[in-house]
Amino acid sequence: MNAILPLPSQTLRRAAMVFCGCWTMLAAAGAQAADAWTDVSGPLLERLTNSGVKLAWPGGCSGVVVNRLTGEVTIKVVGCGLWRSADQGKTWKRIDGDAISGRDETGWATSVDQNAPERIASFSLDGTAGWTADGRSWKRFADLGRNWDFGSVDWAAPAPKTIIAAKHETSPPGEVYVTTDGGNAWNKLSIRVSDHPDRISMVGAMDATTLIYSKGEGIHRSADLGVTWTQVSAVNPQTRIPVLFKGVHYLGATNGLLASKDKGASWRLQGAAVNVWQGPFFGRDEQEMAVVGKDGVFLTKNAGETWTRAADLKPKDRGFYFTPNWFGCYAWDPVNQALYASAMGNPVFRLDCREAR
Repeated sequence: MNAILPLPSQTLRRAAMVFCGCWTMLAAAGAQAADAWTDVSGPLLERLTNSGVKLAWPGGCSGVVVNRLTGEVTIKVVGCGLWRSADQGKTWKRIDGDAISGRDETGWATSVDQNAPERIASFSLDGTAGWTADGRSWKRFADLGRNWDFGSVDWAAPAPKTIIAAKHETSPPGEVYVTTDGGNAWNKLSIRVSDHPDRISMVGAMDATTLIYSKGEGIHRSADLGVTWTQVSAVNPQTRIPVLFKGVHYLGATNGLLASKDKGASWRLQGAAVNVWQGPFFGRDEQEMAVVGKDGVFLTKNAGETWTRAADLKPKDRGFYFTPNWFGCYAWDPVNQALYASAMGNPVFRLDCREAR
């Protein structure tokens, strides 16, 4: 079903050319047709089920990330690990060595190192979580029951060891754990975050000993692995983990990007106002970015000085909402000019930016 937006009676439709990747995208001023999003995971899921694989509840897929340098897309099949396509979803190959299972509860459960996007971490719920620190060998995290909602890796380190993660449905809720050995052992911290989809929470590993977190009361920072905390900003981020790129950490807020060049000790707004739930996703350099928020997908080629609306959010499908404040997951492919969207229990969808209407 198409989502129809009201238009002035004297106007049928106006179009604006917007760059996406090569920064060429036709975006309608009215509604964007839902069928412009193409299911790219259906053939893979069909092949798995036809071979006798029974997908875990609720079936489908639950996460998507893109290598910004190659355009390779990686998705999580619920209960069946991580699969990669080098041809925009035509063929798929499992990449995690059977180390990963479960599903992604949030859009930040599976993430990549933006500087070296072959490095991936996947914080699974109701299954095994793990990561690759070199893009080749995969390692499982030690199990803590139902495991995780989302987590952050110290990608600044050549061989990362420090990871902080928010555990799913604890009593009382909001437990946060840290590891300094790459996930072999986890230590519970004294802080707690919200485990509710509509309440702000964030955790971040900035270096081997520096952590940040938020639960709707500003940004707090620890330089001693969570023993003591100091509030460093009154701003509440909406993104659940920070993004590191070329020495700068980024968080998204209601009115723009927050940037820190000192490992979270101070934060400043960067660029023009834009609502950010997920991202930033980077292109060729720090000037090219995509972000996702309640108003849709926005692109910049000048580090956020100006933003151009590129696409609507993926509409509701099959009973699950594509809400990037929790369940929905988006990824941007600047190489092939495409967007991907995934939400727990759904296929993974691709929007060809060059042909979007």
